[in-house]
Parts: sequence; structure tokens; C-alpha cells
Amino acid sequence: MAENVAGKHFDVCIVGCGAAGSVLACKLAETGWSVAALEAGDWLKTDKDFRQDELSMLGKFDWDDRRWVAGNEELRLGHVRDGRGVGGGTLHYGAVALRFWQEDFERFSRDGVGRDWPIPYAEMVPCYDQVEREMRLAGPLSMPWGPHPGKYPQGPHEMNYRDEKLAGGLETLGFRWTPTPLAILTGGHDGRSPCMNYGFCQWGCKSDAKTSMLVSYIPRAVKAGATIVPNCRALAFEAADDGRITGVACDIAGVSERVTADLFILSAFCIENARLLLNSAGGAFPNGIANGSGMVGRGIMAHIANPYFARFDELIEMWTTAPGTLLSQEHYGTKESRDFVGGWSWMTASLFPAEFGTQLARSEEGMWGDRLMELMRDYPNFAVLGTEGECLYYSENRVELSEKSDEFGVPRARVTFNFGDNERKMRDEMGNLARKILEAAGAKEIFIGSGNDHLMGGCTMGASADNSVVDANLKAYGHENLYVCDASVFPSSGGSQPSQTIIALASRLAEHLARKGPARA
Repeated sequence: MAENVAGKHFDVCIVGCGAAGSVLACKLAETGWSVAALEAGDWLKTDKDFRQDELSMLGKFDWDDRRWVAGNEELRLGHVRDGRGVGGGTLHYGAVALRFWQEDFERFSRDGVGRDWPIPYAEMVPCYDQVEREMRLAGPLSMPWGPHPGKYPQGPHEMNYRDEKLAGGLETLGFRWTPTPLAILTGGHDGRSPCMNYGFCQWGCKSDAKTSMLVSYIPRAVKAGATIVPNCRALAFEAADDGRITGVACDIAGVSERVTADLFILSAFCIENARLLLNSAGGAFPNGIANGSGMVGRGIMAHIANPYFARFDELIEMWTTAPGTLLSQEHYGTKESRDFVGGWSWMTASLFPAEFGTQLARSEEGMWGDRLMELMRDYPNFAVLGTEGECLYYSENRVELSEKSDEFGVPRARVTFNFGDNERKMRDEMGNLARKILEAAGAKEIFIGSGNDHLMGGCTMGASADNSVVDANLKAYGHENLYVCDASVFPSSGGSQPSQTIIALASRLAEHLARKGPARA
């Protein structure tokens, strides 16, 4: 694909073709911009490359490059954390489609800890509205909590026996629940079929019912003339002394290339964004691009994502629908009765056998051998309750460059991450309540796991160049033609999946840039 960019100059070059980059490529191309979107992974075909088999899909769209991890928390990277391929992380996301709440944007103002977003929540509402219509989200007629105004474009997904059992446990304790809003079609749309309930959402949707970028915004981008360049590894930005980005050096299927554009948008996700900016040090920027205040890589966040395993006497068969079809946000946000700030979402989960066994073995019992095999035989009788708990911004949680380099000569990332006292208190409360919910649901045995999910931060947005990497419009401080757009700009993590907020931010940025026009952004 090197011939697609060699010798050409574009209005905009987007690095990364995931939830943000794909939306930006689509909307800017539809506005008339010439667009080059660079993607490190392959361009997969759902009918040919996706298999309904857990083991055969391992590595298909995972960013499994070696990284060094430090800290007390076992931060999970690679599989189902970072995506590699046209569509990025949306190839394997569970398609849970939730808005952040207003208090998520005002954590410091409300609670005196963490950080605020530099944009008012009201500015995000029309962006959320727009992407929900475009993606034809499937959800309930109304939500019992939070900011959603009303009916979703398509009706909710059906529940399975897993959901009924766990809903009963929630109801017994007086906790409300609802079908989860999902970016998975329940009716036809744009030539795509409704959900077939394969359950393989997180291993690649073969029916195209799941609204990954691969089957939604990317086809629109291509139709509008965008150049999508797969197997293209961005290595370093090049910058003039005045801060203007002049090009990006990359490797395209083994060929060294340089892509030039008037404007650059970095959407390669949290770790790789920081790594690329830091590796671009040189000349007038000895500490890296957009790193005048030393903030690049700082403020990495991850949700508290504990799996709670419940074994029942009867068959549950948790895999028979999409993973997260039941939701409760009864414990979302800060509550005066608790000794920590923020909160979390409860959600049902589906784990296929290999991942189920791996996660179960890492639970509080630390089981193995005969005990693990005994429980594995009861796999059809298990249900899993999951959480997405808020993590505060801590500057010391960060991405740096290590002394070891990869095959392209780029230093590998070193990631330091720890949960704080706030997260540890939240995790304890989650465990206590999860046990009560599962006991009320009739579980015969309960195993409490420990995990994390959804990386955010590292290129934080803020009102000042002294403590932020990008401004409220996602423009990098010190670089007039460089923007960053994805979860890396989040100042707070909220207590729910970030995908809808990423897509809404990308839609907002596309509108901002389109108003100014090419070469004037």
C-alpha cells in the first residue's frame, strides 16, 4: 500500500484507525478534505478472517508488542486492551454504548480530587445524540439513571437466563437494572443484519451486526475518498523549530516512507500515543513532541474491572447473547454514604472457555490442578458479573520509554500503574456487594476475581499548557497543526465504558476542524 502515500501531500494525516481515527477520517473526507489514515494492523474481512472460535482469533487484532509494566497492580495489556487492525479496538470491544455523566466531567470541582474536563458537559450532549443516531444504538425505552434523554434508535437486545438470574439478585437487594445500550443492531441497517446472538462480539463479529468502525465509518470514509493505509507503523513525527509538524516517518509493510500533510491527528491510543510523541524528540523539542511541560504519558487510568464468578446448580449457558446485555448503574458516581469518590457500573459478562479458565485461576483462591479442572467441567453452570469502576487521575501513573527497542528501532514502552486508596476502597465495596447480589441470585459458589480494563489518559486535555498535553479543542500545546483524539485525552475515567465518549469527542473535533477548513485548522 506504500504507493497510496508516496509523493502525495494530504490535508490531514490521521495516525490510528480505531474508534476516533475512523470517525475523523470519515467525517473529514465527507467534508471534502484529502485524508490519509495510517493503521499499524491489517485490513481484515469479516466474512473471511473472523472465526467463531476463541483460540483461532487470538492475535488477529491484538496489540501484543512487548511492553514493560511496573507497579503493584497487574495491569493487563495486549489482548482486548489495544486494537491493531483497521477498526482498532472496536474489532474486539463488547459494544457497550454508555454516555459519561456530567459529574464525570467535574470530578475535581465536585469532590476536590482528580481532574475536571476543560469543556462543559453540555457541549458533549449533541455529539452523543449524533453518534447514537448514526450508529443506530439498541437500548431500552428509558434509563433509570444518568443523562440519557429517552428512546434509543433500535429496541433492546433479548436477555438470556444468565441475565434473568442476576437481575433477580439485583432486585432482591432493591437495585434497579435495565437492558444495556449496545452498538449492536437489533434491526437491519445500511445492508447489515441484526444480531444473530453468536456471542462472539469480543472475538470479532462475523455477521456485521456489531457496529465496529470496520463496517460503519470506514466504508463511508473510503466512499468519500479517504486513503486508508494498513500495515503502516508510525515511528516519529518531524517538526520545524516553530513547532509545526512537517511529516511522520513510518514503515509501510517493510518500506520506509514519509507522509506529509497540513494537519496531523494522533489517534493511536494511550500507550502508543505517548510512545510516539516521546520518540519524536529532537531539535527544538529534546523531550519529545507536545511535551514542553513534561506531561506526555502522565495520568494513565484504567477501570476497576473485577470479574465475579457464580456457579449455579442449573445450566446457565452465559454465552448465548452479547456479553453485556444487563446493566445496573445503581452505584454510579459519588455517594455521601461512602468513604470514596466516584462509582461504577454492574454488567453481565461472557467468557469463553480459555479466557474463563485463565480468569478463574487468577481469582482469590488462586486455584489450579484438580480444583480448577472440577470447576472447568461446570463451565456451562457459571454466570459472570462484571464491573467498570472509576479510577482517579494520578500523575505518577505514566508511560515512559524504556532502554529496550523494538524491531523498528523505537524504544519499547514502560508503563507504571497503581490504584490509589480511593480505588482500593471502591474495590472492597464492590466485592462485598457482588457477593450479596450473587447469593441473592442463588449462586452455590462464588469466586471473586481482580482485574482492570479500558486504558485512558496519557495525553490529558486541560486549560493550561503547564499541566496538560492538549487544549479543550484537542490541539497539542506548542504545535499549531497537531491534534490528539482518543481516550488518551480523558482527564477522568468515569464508571462506564469509554467508547461512546471517544466517538463523540471525534465527532466534535471533526466538526470543529470542518468549520475552519483544510490548512486553516
